[in-house]
Amino acid sequence: MQNHLKESVHLNKCKLPLSFVKNNGQEDQRAHFTTNFKGRRFFFSSDRITSVELEPIEEEVPEPDQPRNGVALELSFTNANTNLFPEGISQQEGYHHFFKGNDSLKWQNGVPHYKELKYKAVWQGVDLEISASDDGLKMNWLLDSPEHVSSLRLHWEGAESLEIDVTGNLLVHHALGTLTDLAPIAYQEIDGIVIPVNCAYQLYNDFDIGFELVGDYSSDAPLVIDPILLYSTYLGGADIQYGQSIAVDDQGHAYVVGYVNSTGFPVTPGAFQTTFSGNVDAYVTKFSPNGESLVYSTYLGGSGVDRGYSISLDDEYCAYVTGETRSINFPITPGAFQTTRGYMFVTKIAADGGSLIYSSFLGNSNTDIGYDIVVDPQGSAYVTGRTNSTVLPSTPGAFQTTLPNANSSGFITKVSPNGASLIYSTYLGGSLYDGCAGIVLDAQGHAYVTGTTQSTNFPITPGAYQTTFIDNAIIITKLAIDGSSLIYSTFLAGSGNDVGLNIDVDNLGHAFVTGYTSSSDFPVTPNAFQATKGTAVTTGYVSKLSPSGDSLIASTYLGGSLSSSCNDIKTDIQGHAYVTGQTQSADFPTTPDVFPSSLRGNSNAIISVFTADLTNLIVSYYLGGSNYDGGSAIDIGLDGAIYTTGTTNSMNFPATPGAYQTTLIGSEDAYVNKAAFAFYNQISLNVIKLV
Repeated sequence: MQNHLKESVHLNKCKLPLSFVKNNGQEDQRAHFTTNFKGRRFFFSSDRITSVELEPIEEEVPEPDQPRNGVALELSFTNANTNLFPEGISQQEGYHHFFKGNDSLKWQNGVPHYKELKYKAVWQGVDLEISASDDGLKMNWLLDSPEHVSSLRLHWEGAESLEIDVTGNLLVHHALGTLTDLAPIAYQEIDGIVIPVNCAYQLYNDFDIGFELVGDYSSDAPLVIDPILLYSTYLGGADIQYGQSIAVDDQGHAYVVGYVNSTGFPVTPGAFQTTFSGNVDAYVTKFSPNGESLVYSTYLGGSGVDRGYSISLDDEYCAYVTGETRSINFPITPGAFQTTRGYMFVTKIAADGGSLIYSSFLGNSNTDIGYDIVVDPQGSAYVTGRTNSTVLPSTPGAFQTTLPNANSSGFITKVSPNGASLIYSTYLGGSLYDGCAGIVLDAQGHAYVTGTTQSTNFPITPGAYQTTFIDNAIIITKLAIDGSSLIYSTFLAGSGNDVGLNIDVDNLGHAFVTGYTSSSDFPVTPNAFQATKGTAVTTGYVSKLSPSGDSLIASTYLGGSLSSSCNDIKTDIQGHAYVTGQTQSADFPTTPDVFPSSLRGNSNAIISVFTADLTNLIVSYYLGGSNYDGGSAIDIGLDGAIYTTGTTNSMNFPATPGAYQTTLIGSEDAYVNKAAFAFYNQISLNVIKLV
């Protein structure tokens, strides 16, 4: 069972040691191991786990021994086997030393600590494994047969009440707040294949819970029960806020960019711009890893309309953002590559959110938009979008140095790390309308873009997957490292309206693209997860291109009987494809045995995870409330967590207790959601917290 503990009160910050310290006499003798998490102490005894939390204080306690209010919660194993003893697994390097009091005989030197704990045979055929992470404690119940599920009974001592909410989550209410644990996930591995089993909490009485298997399962195969927790929060003030893009650093901070049309958006003291400046301002917000507070939050704009569309991070936690500006006084820094009036912006924000490292205009047409940005390891920012600027600063030797049409062209611009010059900048288009919407880099520094074209003469390379233009087509283009030529460029289209919204590339060089299509003959591959579009006017799609761009490795529709769109995509090291977007379909493909959900409003956000060959969904579910919700962007943390952002006007959007903002404030608010699921190798359990 995975218990990530979320609080509805502010907690003292304390980094969780990724280990369990053995009790060699420095603690109460009833505890065999201890650990800390966010101001809470955990004690692991033979038949129970105890957590002790003190009431938060706003200032230092005058005397160290001054009493403070607190709460102790005990999770005990009811009718468990006797003589239980937690064992330390995987001893870690180094030791802990305890020098308490002036009696050296009571000092403890060289106390070992461990990565995991294991309780063997808590009940017959039931083991418990416990590990620690920055998100909390993770507890897996390992059953050698499903019939033993009836043995699992847990008692919460010290709680005021237990509650199972409408989504199956367990709420443990206590004097200082509420602990939330998501509905459990269970699975069996049979012949190397992981099979989900529908599992739910069962409330026996006021303070006792167990688990109930309510789906099909094999009575002859072992079972693992693994509840997973996420956080989910609104982000907004008065009127309307849009969440457009999200990025996650290696510490689990989520950074969100979007735009807001009024005052009252939550900004933090010391942020670069704490006042609303115009009709519409961009914003950049950095969340704490637990989603409970803001590290920084700032407006970004001038007196006109300014919208932030994309965000990316460098290794020093600086945020790079791009979008569109109609403000003549948009904040621009001296020495930037373009300080004269433009209609797109490229801005690098200091790690603390308090200043701009550089900020520059880009282009000179009032129809220009910077849609996406990505940063390489050297700190160079790559921007893509659409432009009508005749003076977009294209660079000598770039692939296309003149505006190819009078309507709109795609472009790719690479900015130097200091923001003072352009390394390369090129148009990308034909004789009619063209625009690029998404950009990604591979490990070698090639830029890949996707977008949409109406140009029959859009630059396509010989031998590419689809060289013939069909109506309104998606484009997928890979540029040379120096921007001087195209490695490959291809159409991807059926006979209807096809739109490319975003792109990612896996570690083998396969480009994954997503967006929406109205084509009933959109190119799909044999054994695709969804081979037909159905009756929807538009539906989402996910397509995977070969590294050379000459063939379609996999391609599938993703949608139901009403309109759907896939707005963003990311891949992990195993090649799984993660998408978010929105749907109006009550029959959108979901995985109810993994994460039960249903359409709650007229449009909900969706989160879907595909196998690498796009033949199966690992996880797919709705996210939203009873009104409108749409997913704009997705990212994957180093811990495997999935982070998404978008916009909602649902008063009952599923915000979690203790999250930064649990209620809708504006007519529409942005949201940030962190989700976690378990993915499994054929032999061993490999837990990946998604969100």
